[in-house]
Amino acid sequence: MRVVKIICSFLFLFFLNSCVNNHKSSPLLLRNSGNQELVLTNLIGAYYGDLPCAGCDAIATVLYLERDHSFKMTYTYQGKSENHFVKEGKWSIHDDQLALDGIDYKYKIEPTYLVQLDLSGEEIKGELANKYQLNKIK
Repeated sequence: MRVVKIICSFLFLFFLNSCVNNHKSSPLLLRNSGNQELVLTNLIGAYYGDLPCAGCDAIATVLYLERDHSFKMTYTYQGKSENHFVKEGKWSIHDDQLALDGIDYKYKIEPTYLVQLDLSGEEIKGELANKYQLNKIK
């Protein structure tokens, strides 16, 4: 009887351990068997930020990332013009950075916001560095 209990306990622990997911993934990216990055649902959505502007108060920027890898970016130069400017295209992920077709700079992906990078792909430094951020709004 004791041997049966030991065997049952061993089998229970074996099956319990096989149910544990030991695969590691970031909250935003998951690598598939082809090593291509798949963007998870939490990257899709709308982002907003008032980016620094040399000739105006701020650049009010709204970025929509769609599941079909299309994007729409709307920006307004606050304090300078009421006009809205729109860029549309496709987005992709390269080296864990968000790239937007037709936009010269990329974004570093964080769990709840995007950080605009400089033209060489590096984080912007200086006292305004924390202002180059688009926060997820939905």
